[in-house]
Amino acid sequence: MRFAPKLLGAALIAAGLWACSEPEPTPVPTAVIVDRGPTPAPTPDLQPTSEMAGSVSLWVTWKPDGVRALNELIETFQSRNPEIEFAVSYIPADELRAAIDEADASGTLPSLIFAPSTWAAELFESGITEELSTQPTDEFRMLVHPLPWAQATYDGQVLGIPVQMHGNVLYRNRELAPIPAGTLAGLVQADEALRGTFNEGVAQDYGFPIAAPFAAGCGGQLMLDGSAPNLNDPLARCWLELIRDLTPAGPVFFNSNEDRELFESGKAGWLIESTEQFDRLSEALGEGGLTIDRWPVNQATGDSLAGYVWTENIYFSSGLDPEDFEAAWEFVGYLLSEDSQLTLSNPNGAAHIPVHISAPPLPGHVGQMHSALLQGTALPTSILRAEYVELLERAARAVSVLGTPVEIALQRAIAELAAVPDV
Repeated sequence: MRFAPKLLGAALIAAGLWACSEPEPTPVPTAVIVDRGPTPAPTPDLQPTSEMAGSVSLWVTWKPDGVRALNELIETFQSRNPEIEFAVSYIPADELRAAIDEADASGTLPSLIFAPSTWAAELFESGITEELSTQPTDEFRMLVHPLPWAQATYDGQVLGIPVQMHGNVLYRNRELAPIPAGTLAGLVQADEALRGTFNEGVAQDYGFPIAAPFAAGCGGQLMLDGSAPNLNDPLARCWLELIRDLTPAGPVFFNSNEDRELFESGKAGWLIESTEQFDRLSEALGEGGLTIDRWPVNQATGDSLAGYVWTENIYFSSGLDPEDFEAAWEFVGYLLSEDSQLTLSNPNGAAHIPVHISAPPLPGHVGQMHSALLQGTALPTSILRAEYVELLERAARAVSVLGTPVEIALQRAIAELAAVPDV
């Protein structure tokens, strides 16, 4: 997924990493998938029932297999909490944001909204969702791996609870590239081996969302907590050298879908793209034609490249009745349990990438994506100034497309950074 640099952060990266690049249609009325009242008391072999009551309504964008798994988990939860009522509604992903605004205006928001972590700040600042720091979130923090938990917080506040991971991973076309490349040099050599075949090694996009986390291959991150990049740090030079060394591995694009189109057409061996595009890429390459590799190593440092990792969060709507809030809180804790996370990660079912800290090795493409994401870098939740993003992209373009020496590109970027006015 790509986007043009604007004010980056929750609003900007959400456009590129969650929804498609097509314009968002006007929302249609929600389709209720499940609407259950209290269920009969469980059979004696189940856990004792609680006296907790309340109503929990959920909005999800999940595919049918995911909704089916969710309904099964609700049934099990209700067997132990028979006085809690549920209503689950499906909203198409590209209609969710508009539907939230419409429901907020009409006072019909659900109890829980399942939405991208990149929306956390804007939903809270709009008064739509609840800040959770006063709640016992430590019990959830202990269940969630630190990498996805980083997507729960913004400016020291807990704004949502991660329920599944997403992120950018390295896809491979098994037909063009039968074996993985463990290093940057290996990717370049793979491209050289394909010369004269009208095929490429890596279809590359060096826009900020893809290229910035490559700095993990230099042992760090370019930008922390929304602050300006420290271009005088050796890491900045290493990052540009990494970009230079990787460029010969295949054609370079910036903030477009041309790299994905090249890969989908079967003319590139590798592609860095979102886990949310797995189904589309698998369909394009055919059954068994797609796999996910671990990130290659930058042989100059011994560190692996990485991609940004984000999550789908569960947000609590503002102003919930205390009884309903308690019921919703209990259910969210149930979804974070190891058993629930395993149910949702079934590759033949919901195929969600779990956030649970104790998730075991997983089969199939879910396991491959999970392993790759755990190598990743948390997507910044703070606002990144567009000026910083743009100057880093200009430096990457200079080195990769124009052939500018790293030292010259770096000094230009330092001068541009000095000219950015303070906020």
